[in-house]
Amino acid sequence: MMQGRSIGSMLDRQKGFGPGFNFLRIALAISVVAAHAPYVASGGSGGEQAWIAWFPHYAILVMFFALSGFLIAASGLRLSLKEFLTNRGMRIIPALAVEIVLSALILGPIFTALPLWDYFTNSGTYKYFTNIVGLVNYVLPGVFSGNPAPEVNSSLWTVPFEYGCYALMTVFILLGLLRKPALIVVGAVVLVGIGLALSFTGHMAQPSQLPAGVAGTLQERIFSTAPFLGRGAKLPVAFMLGIAIFLYRDRIPYDGRVLAACCALCAGAALLGPADWMSQPVLNAVVAPALVYITAYLGVSKLPRLPLFSRGDYSYGIYLYGFPVQQVVRVWLPQVPVIVQFAVALLLITLFAAFSWHWIEKPILKLRSRFSFVARKRLAPDDTVRVPDGITPLAVTASGPRSRRSS
Repeated sequence: MMQGRSIGSMLDRQKGFGPGFNFLRIALAISVVAAHAPYVASGGSGGEQAWIAWFPHYAILVMFFALSGFLIAASGLRLSLKEFLTNRGMRIIPALAVEIVLSALILGPIFTALPLWDYFTNSGTYKYFTNIVGLVNYVLPGVFSGNPAPEVNSSLWTVPFEYGCYALMTVFILLGLLRKPALIVVGAVVLVGIGLALSFTGHMAQPSQLPAGVAGTLQERIFSTAPFLGRGAKLPVAFMLGIAIFLYRDRIPYDGRVLAACCALCAGAALLGPADWMSQPVLNAVVAPALVYITAYLGVSKLPRLPLFSRGDYSYGIYLYGFPVQQVVRVWLPQVPVIVQFAVALLLITLFAAFSWHWIEKPILKLRSRFSFVARKRLAPDDTVRVPDGITPLAVTASGPRSRRSS
């Protein structure tokens, strides 16, 4: 154990639950909506290449996947593989499936430019349902065809990476790697190293991801350099580093000076970029570790809950319904400024997120609460079920439950 405060000791003080993660979830989800706003309004990708503005496009999802890895590591230590997979499936799939069904069967018929008969007899309508299992299709026939951006839900590109990260965790559980965190760090280094090697030898991310993965066959998506060089390359790296920082939490200082250094590094990268030498592998090697530390530091800190979002965890609903609602607002208010489109969309997105939480996710959490500590914490006190003996919070070590004493 290290002297002074560590990430682990701060987690212990909060009885194993990082209060800052609630703030981060909402803040990051809203940031995704904000980052999409210029693209929805104009259809151009210039925002991702603009000075300084490019950085949030990189950082937001790194922090999201780092947060996911940090929290899921505790589940991987505590649960059997069957319970872990059930837990993850119940958290992700039901709300995702409802959004996909609503998009295809309600939003699509309303906003398609095609006659309804043509819409419902088009194979593209039914291919959209493959999004539920991670085979991403971004468009519905004729839907939003008059908008600058062609996708119904651009955010879905991260779904296969989310599933892939759960597959990684499955391997880690089966091989006992959660008790050998150094090997997980090595895995992240190997991913970054392959990307650097490909980048330095002149390879490019193929197939090109235009726009947001609309093009490209399944074979091209699998047998390509994109997992190492494309925009998704940062996600498994962030996820594994999030796992590692949880497993090494008692050795990693909770230090404002380290936080300031990480923030300074990120600010420097934001000011210098975008530059040709700032490939995804370079950013993953230099910037991603700093973002992962920032995520863990803020997650175990006492950050306030946002008042308008304090009745539940609306972050997943904001992620799911954000882009489709922004597209609808673009149809309704095509001439208003981007900031107005964003504000109107955020209000409507919050309503859909509340629906998703209270009618889909929260009832599922009640089922998960039998073996999910996080699920129980997210439920209101009067909604929780009796906690079975032997269930422990995030502060669990690789060798078993730990003392309540600070490290």
